[in-house]
Parts: sequence; structure tokens; C-alpha cells
Amino acid sequence: MKYALPASLLALTLGMTGCDSSPQHPEDLPWQVTLSPEGNPQVFHLDVGTATLKDVIERFHSFPEMAVFAHESGKRTLEAYFGTQRVGLFEAKIIAEMQADSAMLDKFQQENTKREGMASGQWKYTLSEDNIKVTDSLRMDKLIYMPVIDYDPDIVMARFGLPDERVPSSDKSVEYWFYPAKGLVILMNSDGKEVFYYAAKQDFAALKQGLLEAKSPKDQYDK
Repeated sequence: MKYALPASLLALTLGMTGCDSSPQHPEDLPWQVTLSPEGNPQVFHLDVGTATLKDVIERFHSFPEMAVFAHESGKRTLEAYFGTQRVGLFEAKIIAEMQADSAMLDKFQQENTKREGMASGQWKYTLSEDNIKVTDSLRMDKLIYMPVIDYDPDIVMARFGLPDERVPSSDKSVEYWFYPAKGLVILMNSDGKEVFYYAAKQDFAALKQGLLEAKSPKDQYDK
């Protein structure tokens, strides 16, 4: 069942953020995206593309679970899973994808403490404590925000504007909304929760391609 953003909370957020004369300006809202001089999205007081894992840990005051996800296609990602965090007015699951070269990913996989098969077809390799220690300086290239509340299309358009492109997925309930100027992709899900992807400028094209080529757009929930 899909649960919508409560009307009272919606009125609060729209009212507090839609009027410059208001004395209250809540921060860390997912639509408060600015661009760095390099063109990277800045959101939740983090610069996606230059912030390190240490920066993300300090921002959320939380230590993540670190794992390599290996897809059957050969694609691998190093993800820092922060679980559900209170960010601004709302709660959301936070995942940071970190930049790591092939040699580092090989090492992390070989020295894993746990190997799990995921419903999406991926394998999850949990990092050892020793390997976690060397990830602090790695840079984040994607930030994934998975809100607990639901965002209806009208709410998204009111806060983010019209997307440059709307592309249906292989799942009839899911559509991708692309905002390249913001470094943002929103997975709009009429039968579940939305997912917000913020990507560094140089990684946006790869993010778009990866999402459109995914067998199931809901694989992201399989974490």
C-alpha cells in the first residue's frame, strides 16, 4: 500500500520553504539542491563528487555498513549503507556509493566477512574491519536518498520543477524523472516509495544508463 505525505506536513513544508519572508527556513530538504563551481550537486550539506566517506560519516553522525555489490553483468559498486536517518524534517534511508578502483574492489571481495546472494541477482560482500579503515578517504560519487514518506508527482513537480525527461521502466508502476542540471534522478513509484539519486556531474550519464538497463528498477530496495 502506498502512503502519501500527510497533508498537514505537506502544508508545513511548502509554507515554510515557499515564502522568502517566512522567519523559518528548514534545511536539509531533498529539493534544496545547489551546484558547486564544478557543477556537482550539493545537498544535505554534502558535495556529491568531492565529499569523502569521512565527511558523510561526520554529517550523519553514524557509521555505515560497508559492502561491495557485484552484479551478474560484472558491474560492481562499493556502498556505504547508513540505514534510516533523520535528515531535516524527514526520515530516509541513506546510501553513499564510493569511488574505488578494481584492485581495491578485488581486495574487499576476497577478504569479505560475509557473502550473501540478493534477490536482485547481485552478490553482497561485507567488508572486513581492516578494510573499512581504509575507506575513509574515498570520494562519494552518488548519494541515494530513500524517503520513508511518499512523494506524489504533484509534490515533486512543485518542489523540483518539471523534469527534463520522463522515461518509463520495465515495471509499469515505475518511471524515471531526470534532472541533469541538478545531477538528480528520481525513481517515481506509483506502487511504493520513491528513490532520489544525486550524482556527480561526470557520473550522471553512467547513472542514467545503469538505471535504464537494470532488469528491475526496484533492485535498489534490495539492500
